[in-house]
Amino acid sequence: MHFFYSMEQNAIEEEVEDTCIMLRPSDISELLDLHPNTIYRLLQSGKLPARKVGGSWRIYKKDLIDFIEKHSG
Repeated sequence: MHFFYSMEQNAIEEEVEDTCIMLRPSDISELLDLHPNTIYRLLQSGKLPARKVGGSWRIYKKDLIDFIEKHSG
């Protein structure tokens, strides 16, 4: 799977300095310009590391950055 973006990775890294911040799937969907269902498939398959907090998916910003770096061409 490849993600296409111009400067999104830099925008994500610079947007929030604290890598311990947890993002919601809807936040990631907007940041990566992917359909929310795509994000949920990545979460359910375990390809995108996440945790459930109160029954809702949450993704550490650092895990998202690592995922992007691993899957960018």
